Amino acid sequence: MATPIVIANTVVTLLLTLMVLNHFQLVEYDPIELAVNEFQKRVYYSQIDGSVMAPPETFMTVPEIIQSRGYPLEIHHVVTEDGYILELHRIPKSMNEPANTTENIKKKVVFLQHGIFATDFVWASGPTNGSLAYILADHGYDVWMGNSRGNTYSRKHKTINPDSEKFWDFTWEELGQYDLPASIDYILKTTGQEKVSYVGYSLGCAIFFVGANLKPDLNDKIDVMIGLAPTSTVQVLNNVFKLIAPLSNPLRYVLRWTRTGLFLPSDGISSRLLRFICNSSQIGSATCQTFNFYVFGYSETTNTSLVHVLCGHYPAGGSPKTMLQFFDNYNSGGNFTRFDYGETENMERYGTVEAPKYHMELVTAPVYLIWSTTDPVSTPQDIEWLATRLGNLKGSVKVDAPVFSHGDFFMSTQVSKLVYQPLLKMLPPPF
Repeated sequence: MATPIVIANTVVTLLLTLMVLNHFQLVEYDPIELAVNEFQKRVYYSQIDGSVMAPPETFMTVPEIIQSRGYPLEIHHVVTEDGYILELHRIPKSMNEPANTTENIKKKVVFLQHGIFATDFVWASGPTNGSLAYILADHGYDVWMGNSRGNTYSRKHKTINPDSEKFWDFTWEELGQYDLPASIDYILKTTGQEKVSYVGYSLGCAIFFVGANLKPDLNDKIDVMIGLAPTSTVQVLNNVFKLIAPLSNPLRYVLRWTRTGLFLPSDGISSRLLRFICNSSQIGSATCQTFNFYVFGYSETTNTSLVHVLCGHYPAGGSPKTMLQFFDNYNSGGNFTRFDYGETENMERYGTVEAPKYHMELVTAPVYLIWSTTDPVSTPQDIEWLATRLGNLKGSVKVDAPVFSHGDFFMSTQVSKLVYQPLLKMLPPPF
């Protein structure tokens, strides 16, 4: 037992050090500017031995990536009920469609929601025939991609400065109660549609379940919800977070002591260091692949070039409480609960000593689950728990592969065949 404890303490120490460093690294995103300027490229992405060439999309914003593929792009901004300004990216049609196609035909809307500390890069940075955003657009859908508050693209508020702690005081609760309803309502108003199809990945599924609990009318605006590697209880973990999660209470105290707001941004010191290592040499590239496996799980089909792109975009920043809630669910022993503020504040907020549980039977929108037996984050045990409690489960589909990791849902060379093609059959027709 000594070795795992030493490893866990070492990981947590490093994590806390990086959090303190990242606390002072806040750079506001401007979609007009390049993600990384030439000076930063020279300083942080010099190749030590000349053997590694990071893909250009490592240094590009998501809008730049989409436009570089030849797809039309719209950037929309949504204001939530509590004042956060979210950036949505829309691909209204395929690159091959005539300019006036969308004027006369109402296409079916598909909304894509990323996971924890990510952005919509997960839908748009793979090969064109292997990225869900482009596949959907090529099949005739109107594609909208969300960005949760606090990430690279949604780091603004009507009145609160992102440099303040108050800006970062949010949990899964706010992502589901405010961000999703605001985004969905905006899309419905803009497109004139009555319902949208929802595809979530990892935490993008959990916050949908939260939204369906706290804003029940959200269910009525969704014709189908498809959960890719869905998280909820996180009762079983088989990656490095299994060692860190039991130490969530010390983490909580350190976060308060350091007054940490912004957590693991892509423009922080730790993220830049990781990108430098990844792009420095063959050894550095292999190191990042190992890091990828520790976090997302072992894979036999990972697109190795996407590991570099991953390091260029992930983690994208967020609230420390979103990670703590992830750990709380694991430590609760199989519950899917609201954020635990401690006995005193729980009584003030919820009227109970313990944080209340979310109720899956309140998720009445039609739901499909797509999952893998070797996913270390969204494990078969969690899928079984979820599938037996959802209020309107239409299907639970296991990925037809002996090895398929959590990251493979957007980084595998086989993801189109194994996940996206089956997903298309679950969606309503595009017209």
